[in-house]
Amino acid sequence: MSTEAEPHNRLVKDEFERAAEGFAERTAHRFDALGVVEFSRLEQGEVVAEVGAGTGNFLALFEKGAGLLVALDLTPGMLQVGRRKHSVIEAVACDGAALPLRDRCIDLVCSAQALHHMKKPVPVVAEMRRVARDSGRVLIVDQLAPERYEQARALYELEVLRDPSHAASRPASAFRTIVLAAGLAILDERTVSQQTRFSEWMWPGEFPEERIETVRAFIAARGHETGKGFERDDDDWVFTRQRIMLLAGRA
Repeated sequence: MSTEAEPHNRLVKDEFERAAEGFAERTAHRFDALGVVEFSRLEQGEVVAEVGAGTGNFLALFEKGAGLLVALDLTPGMLQVGRRKHSVIEAVACDGAALPLRDRCIDLVCSAQALHHMKKPVPVVAEMRRVARDSGRVLIVDQLAPERYEQARALYELEVLRDPSHAASRPASAFRTIVLAAGLAILDERTVSQQTRFSEWMWPGEFPEERIETVRAFIAARGHETGKGFERDDDDWVFTRQRIMLLAGRA
C-alpha cells in the first residue's frame, strides 16, 4: 500500500466500520435484478473472489454455482458482518492493490460498487488480472456518472457529501479505460438503469442525521445539475441510478 493511499484507505475503513450493520441491511437485495451470475459466465464449481466485498451481498449471489467464495476487503468490520450473514464465504482483510493470493488461482474475480471508493483503481484491477486464471474472467460492477463533465462533477460533489470515502464519479468511458489499462480485454458490457428513492439511498441510523439533511439540501438546490433526474415525491426524492457491468479477460 503506497503512502499516498493510506489516508484515503483509513477514511474508507472508518466510514464502513461505523456503518457495517446498516449497510448490510440496506444493500441486501440491490444486486438481485442485475443477472450477474449469468452475465459472468460462471461454470459449476468455479472459484469466485470479490475485491471490496464488504458484507458479501454481491458475492453470495454466486453461492449455488461456485465451489469456493472468497471475500476480500479493506475493512474487517464489514467482513465480520458478511461472515455472520453468509457463512459460506471465506473472508480475508487486505488492500485490493496487494491481494494475498498467488498468480492465476481464481476463475472469476469481481468488484462490485468498490472502484468508486478508489482514487487509483488501475493497480487494483491489475491485481485482479494477476490472480485470474488464463481462462478466467474479471467482472466489474459499479455506479455510473454522466459522460458530460459538468454533470459528473456535480454528482461527485453530491456523493462526497453523502459518503466522504467516495473517491471518484466515473462515466462508462473511464471504466473501459481502466480495464484496458490493467491489461484486460472487454468481453461483454451492460448498462442497467434503476429508479431509486432517496429514502432507500440514505437510511437514518446508517448515516448521521445532519449528513442526511445536508444531502437533501444539495439535491433541492443542485440535484438537477447531476444528470440523475431528481424529482420530488412528497417528502422524498426519486432519481435514476445507472450501473455498468464489464466482463473482461486477459488481453
